Amino acid sequence: MKYCKTCHVHYDTTLEHCLLCNGELERENEQIETYKFAEIEKKKRSRFFHRLFIFLNIVSVLISFYIDYTDGLPLSWSLVVSITNLYAVMMFILLTVPTIWTSKLTKSIVVTVGMVILIGLAIRDHQWALDYVLPFAVMLNIFLITILIIVNKKKWFDYFSSLIIITIIGLVPGLLNLLRVTLVTWPSVACFSYALVTLLGIFFLPSKSSREEFRRRFHI
Repeated sequence: MKYCKTCHVHYDTTLEHCLLCNGELERENEQIETYKFAEIEKKKRSRFFHRLFIFLNIVSVLISFYIDYTDGLPLSWSLVVSITNLYAVMMFILLTVPTIWTSKLTKSIVVTVGMVILIGLAIRDHQWALDYVLPFAVMLNIFLITILIIVNKKKWFDYFSSLIIITIIGLVPGLLNLLRVTLVTWPSVACFSYALVTLLGIFFLPSKSSREEFRRRFHI
């Protein structure tokens, strides 16, 4: 580091003269203390048990299909076992991935409902899942996340994205009822109405600052 005594300016360049007064620059005798810290190495998480868990589920699926095939039975039992194993793997992944717990809750309910419907399809009796399980599970999820937003307003945005996703899913039972897929009308209509009212409330009820924060984070 070079220094001009006249202008009291430090230069970290190859110049020999000051740019202000054209005086000769003097080299400073700096004693710079440096501190070296040991580098922190992240411990790699062992994926052995993850792979083992998935492997055991695959083995369970293959064994169940083999038993059904060799006994000449319909594949309904093995399909239920396969769906259950798939559900276990998906829930395991959801719970081990680091994220906020409301997001885990929303995803878990969606995955659970989906697997219940698949099991209903496998046993050729899915109507109860579409008529009751899907609408009530979605309504419960919407209610829980809404309560969390009201109680913990400071962290409203942590729950907001989950609420938007689950309310959009809540419109599905109404569409299924419109297409005559469901046989029992009132749970689907109740879920559709609740989700629609919540979705409208999301866009019209928040304060101006909340809307601005929403636009800022979603780049709208």
